[in-house]
Amino acid sequence: MKKINDWEDELTFEDTKSDNRDLIQFIRRLYSNWYWFALCALLGLSLAYLYLRYTNPTYTIKAKLLVSDDKKGGMVEPSALLDLSSLMGAKNSVDNEVEVLKTADLFREAVLAEKTYITYFNAGQVHNAPVMLAPIDLQLLSNPDSILDGISLKALLIDSKTVELSNADTSFRISYDRAFRLPSVGTVTLHKKEYPAAEGMTFGFSIVPVRKAVGSLAESLNIEVTNKNVSTIDLTLNHGIAQRGEQVLRTLIQKYIERNLHDKNAVADSTLSFINARLKFVTQELAGVENKISGYKKNARLADISEQSKILLHTSSEYNKSLAEAETQLAILDDISKYLKDSSNPRIVPASIIPQDISFNTLIPRFNELVLQRERLLLGNTVNNPIIQNIDKQLQGLRADMIANIQNTRQQLALSRNKQQQRSDLLTNQLSEVPTIERGFIDLTRMQQIKQEQYIFLQQKWEETAISRTANVANAKVIDSPKADEFPIAPKKKLIYVLGLLAGLITPLGIIYLKDLLNVRIRSIEDITSRSNLPVLGAIAHNQSHEQVVITKTSRSPIAEQFRALRTNLEFVLQGGKTILFTSSMSGEGKSYIALNLAVTLALLNKRVVLMELDLRKPTLTSKLSIDAGKGFSHYVVRPDMEIDEIITPSGKHELVDLIQAGIIPPNPAELLILQRTADLINSLKARYDYILIDAPPVGLVTDAQLLNRYADVCLYIIRQDFTFKEQLFIPNDLEKKGKIKPIQFVVNDIQAKGGYQQNYGYGYGYGYGDYGQEEKQPWWKFWNKK
Repeated sequence: MKKINDWEDELTFEDTKSDNRDLIQFIRRLYSNWYWFALCALLGLSLAYLYLRYTNPTYTIKAKLLVSDDKKGGMVEPSALLDLSSLMGAKNSVDNEVEVLKTADLFREAVLAEKTYITYFNAGQVHNAPVMLAPIDLQLLSNPDSILDGISLKALLIDSKTVELSNADTSFRISYDRAFRLPSVGTVTLHKKEYPAAEGMTFGFSIVPVRKAVGSLAESLNIEVTNKNVSTIDLTLNHGIAQRGEQVLRTLIQKYIERNLHDKNAVADSTLSFINARLKFVTQELAGVENKISGYKKNARLADISEQSKILLHTSSEYNKSLAEAETQLAILDDISKYLKDSSNPRIVPASIIPQDISFNTLIPRFNELVLQRERLLLGNTVNNPIIQNIDKQLQGLRADMIANIQNTRQQLALSRNKQQQRSDLLTNQLSEVPTIERGFIDLTRMQQIKQEQYIFLQQKWEETAISRTANVANAKVIDSPKADEFPIAPKKKLIYVLGLLAGLITPLGIIYLKDLLNVRIRSIEDITSRSNLPVLGAIAHNQSHEQVVITKTSRSPIAEQFRALRTNLEFVLQGGKTILFTSSMSGEGKSYIALNLAVTLALLNKRVVLMELDLRKPTLTSKLSIDAGKGFSHYVVRPDMEIDEIITPSGKHELVDLIQAGIIPPNPAELLILQRTADLINSLKARYDYILIDAPPVGLVTDAQLLNRYADVCLYIIRQDFTFKEQLFIPNDLEKKGKIKPIQFVVNDIQAKGGYQQNYGYGYGYGYGDYGQEEKQPWWKFWNKK
């Protein structure tokens, strides 16, 4: 690929830089590299196509739930059962239900129900496409929790009885419906399903640990309240298969509703169990009292009670009724207190047994909620879990508060009972005159009333609880069933293509910018003018002909005109001088090339020119001119008897251009340059020639150029584009500042024109020749129009 560089349209000696010059220059640079942008854009679009081709789509499945919220409204239970159903739990909150839906236990139930830890796919050469249905059905015979590590196997259906399973590590054949063991998974079996054209096709399945499947479901599911003004919950699931995602989300909602009903029914079942136990005991006591009354009447032969006994009995009956109610409440308080003091295994406390104790009834729902939460956590944790220990501490505190409330209530009831007992005892004293038999009958009747009141109370509560349990409904219902979007949310084709195109366009732009940012070599005129105040005498374009001499009498090429422009500018600088010194910062910047072509350019004006090859350490002019090495400067300086004519050699490029070779490489070149014989040689050459061009070594490496400056009228400092380092410009600046070499004029060499925008544009004064005077080239696209 041809190297493309940028340069200024003109070299000027005044600061005429416009505000938008950098922008225009940057746009030209981008335009000159248009093919890179086109290629990278095409590559970006191709990569986007490949990404879309081999990326599995992701669909969004949405569902909506309506939750009963006591603050916001929502689902309303039947008014006839509203009071009874409120006995079964605490108030509902949509925020609480969102947290319940996010629990890992609920996700685990859905994963186990749907077996999402097992997935099937169509095996491809590049990627595997997930499918909902496959010709094989994998059944895990062992516990799903036995899956320790994931595994993925391809299944090649050999025939109706055999399937070959393989992956990168193993390959084996098995028969359908025969159990086998997979490492780190457990015992499994494969069943064949009806599937069209299944034989010879390659399917596969993947098995992951349950905990990983639960985590994947939690990451892909988003649960949030629609807004703060309603009691609806939005569920959004991202899944690679639309139908499979709908099924998973539907199962998750079903498990949530089942768990919600289970919690409500657990409270009702506990209350019914408690009431049944009490009814059995009270029934037995009531039957015993009735048997005693029957036997007492039979033994005492009682047929009727006197009028006085009726009055006394009626009065006593009122007191006995109050005592019966007090005894009933005390018995219930004792049973509940005994029920709560058993802390070895926390159980659900029956609700609304003590209606007069409002404080106690408010503690029961919180206590029951913690007991249910503890039972759920114990399914997957031990009692040493910090969360369970925290719940135990809360239960212990609530149990203490409830027992304290029961003790306070019992003290109040005992005080009321004692007062009633005193009044009853007073009435009993009034009956002292009643026959002893009748008094015994009254005692038995009173006992019968007490037990009968207990029985009626418990039977009433049993009916209420049974009706409430029947009326239990879930706190939430589905108002929008799970539905998948018609189009996948990822990958987005238009966005991927746009990103691919932008990436393709930005990549070469970034490379160009980064290349310019990290460039340490001189590339533009600003790189010179921003670091040096020395003038730029001329600029020479890149030589594509690979000839050492690019200028002849008839040449009209742009590079020939640039040497002519350099010659013109040089005449203004010399002001009658003859000696020109060529140097640079380092080797390879084109000193010899510039000196040789400038010599020919000066000779075209019928001027006699001599080239002095004084780079005594590494001479190159002789080899560039294809001349045999002979006697030269080093021979002449050390041999006083040698004449000047003996070291002057025709250049072979022009009859007016001669060459003085370097001669043999001396051990002390610097000392030879400052000898008086060297000065005499220069003076003699000035008498013979119109111009003396001295090719000196790089000034950045040795001091030869500084020594030769005493003989020169001007120093041409060669800078090569994309070769000379920017930091090397401090060398000519320092030489000029300290007066070691002056005057110094920059000549920029090897400028490569910017293709694609303005090929062959000029440099400096009179350098903008372009293709002027040359034969117009035929565009390549018109080649086929030639006949």
